[in-house]
Amino acid sequence: QASGPLREGLVQVRDTIDRGKALTSQMLAFSRRQALEARPVDVNELAAGVVKMLERIIGVNIRLVMLPADRPTTVLADPGQIEQVLMNLCMNARDAMPAGGTVRLHTEVLDLDDRFTATRAWALPGRYTRIQVSDTGLGMDAATRRRIFEPFFTTKGQGKGTGLGLAVVFGIVKQHGGFIDVESTPGQGATFSVYLPYYEAGAS
Repeated sequence: QASGPLREGLVQVRDTIDRGKALTSQMLAFSRRQALEARPVDVNELAAGVVKMLERIIGVNIRLVMLPADRPTTVLADPGQIEQVLMNLCMNARDAMPAGGTVRLHTEVLDLDDRFTATRAWALPGRYTRIQVSDTGLGMDAATRRRIFEPFFTTKGQGKGTGLGLAVVFGIVKQHGGFIDVESTPGQGATFSVYLPYYEAGAS
């Protein structure tokens, strides 16, 4: 068993390898342009599975709450990629609360009309499944919000983030024909809203 300076060195090597693996995985996801393996999936079911997994790893000082829609939240999507979106958003929320707090994952189906899209250039009218991930953390100012989805942009300390997590989320959502928005105020947490086109069974 290594001890003292040797042990510390080995730990640093292990941590560097782990960060390298995480960065490689994120880079592959970010650069991926392969065809989606899309099928009808209920976001409620995917979210429930993600929450169950996160409850074991997210941290004892983090309260994770799921508020599912009371109706099917079906979208035509690659389930693995949507799970990655949920995981990345929830872990990002956790990292925004170093002293602990609450992460809320809320799903619902809603219709976006012309009044909604008139004030949001990124939105298109239609029926969507909306996924919202909210935290009670540090929040962001306007300058940070404008850059939050840029590749390699991060507010975390050196060695604590790749700056690709939210860029990957943005890319996956766009690839599914959806869009994402964030609302945040310094000191008052943040809410990320993902809109994915709702899938009507039997629709052409």
